[in-house]
Amino acid sequence: MANSSHHREHDGHGHTHDEPHDRSHDAGHAAPARDHAHGEPTGNSIEKIGFTRSQFLRMCLAGVAAGAVAPTGAAAQAPTASRSRTDSYDDPLVFNGLSPYRQFLKKEGIPVYEGGFIDVNKLELKPWKRVGALGAYIFLEGTAGTVDAWVCEIPPGGQTTAERHIFEEQILVLSGKGRTQVWQRDPSDMITLEWEKGAVFPSPLNTWHRHINTGKDPVRMVAITNAPLLIDMFRHPDFIFDNDYVFTERFDGRKDYFSAKPAAFYPTVPRQRRPVYVQGHHSYTIVNYAPNVWKSELHPAGQGVEDYDTHYAMARNTMALHVEQFPTGTYERCHRHGPGSTIILLDGSGFSMMWPHEIGTTPFKDGKQQQVKQFDWKEGTLVVPPLQWFHQHFNSGKTPARFVKLGGWNNDLYPFTTTLVSDPGRTEIDYPDEDPRVRQIFAERLTAAGGQFKMPESVFKKG
Repeated sequence: MANSSHHREHDGHGHTHDEPHDRSHDAGHAAPARDHAHGEPTGNSIEKIGFTRSQFLRMCLAGVAAGAVAPTGAAAQAPTASRSRTDSYDDPLVFNGLSPYRQFLKKEGIPVYEGGFIDVNKLELKPWKRVGALGAYIFLEGTAGTVDAWVCEIPPGGQTTAERHIFEEQILVLSGKGRTQVWQRDPSDMITLEWEKGAVFPSPLNTWHRHINTGKDPVRMVAITNAPLLIDMFRHPDFIFDNDYVFTERFDGRKDYFSAKPAAFYPTVPRQRRPVYVQGHHSYTIVNYAPNVWKSELHPAGQGVEDYDTHYAMARNTMALHVEQFPTGTYERCHRHGPGSTIILLDGSGFSMMWPHEIGTTPFKDGKQQQVKQFDWKEGTLVVPPLQWFHQHFNSGKTPARFVKLGGWNNDLYPFTTTLVSDPGRTEIDYPDEDPRVRQIFAERLTAAGGQFKMPESVFKKG
């Protein structure tokens, strides 16, 4: 399957953290604006302005307070700081330039893959100086700039550089075996998690952590983070990567922190019994480590025909996480939601349909079929449905299709105040209301693949 993606080479350097308590950042400046490409803003840059953004704001505020503007030629007095600034992402003042997160990507010096979907098992990786391994970033269109992904490969006997950060990170081990060490301030208090292919676990918020390959083969990992939001919001790498605050509610250092035994389990709430104040009806497992999501126990989901899933809440993260499976010859209900729901296919093969919700719920019937996108998927495909696009997944393969949603929003245990579903209109299309052509396309694809249509006729009847 060809990847619907592209990548750009980002030359430069990152923020090197060779030792847990020896953090250093190279001085840098905001990159000038450049031609529009892949969603980046356009505009003219002011490159040689004589004062920084913070100085500019201080001058404006000082002028308002004094009721006057500084005389022509008056020098701007730089603010006195307790320590020198390092590598801020908003110096000098640039209008319509690269976002702080885009500047961060540029400094990382590894490939950045963009587009619609991609195979995480086949990505070309490059030396990742900051992390001490091979790596690449994935920043697909459907994230709406709220989450990203990275893929990292560690050679046998190798390990990543210890780091900490104030963005959330949820990791899936694609291949290999090893261990992860986690601690707060004192490395002597570290705890160790042993893992192999299929493991899912978080890097607890702002904890020191490093990954070690203990096997004979390379380790490949993929992770979803909400770094884009945090980096764009705070704009300073010291705050992101060298913050001393300890989030004890996220990580308390207990030795069984990564136990595979759930701290709590909440079963599925059937739709007809669901209270109006409960957003979700799926099962929830409170745990900080899933040993193998290829084999995780699942529970009735209610999203399709014989569809099963389980949702996880790890490290009290706000990002969502769940594993889902549905049988061959079936497909899920069409639905839409907010940005960043990052899906990685674990097993099976099939295809998905997507279209902008603005064109309605019956695009084929309404003559808008050219706006409907289809793509095939298999094990290793990573896809992020675009913001508010209707989408549904079809299993046209020979085995059950299983995927993990490794990141995104709509965590029912830690909801946000902001409304991620911006349109109050319909967010799910029931089978009786779907475009008739959808079912026909699936039946045609199944016939071509030698499969059998297993959707019961009853699901297409109202009442």
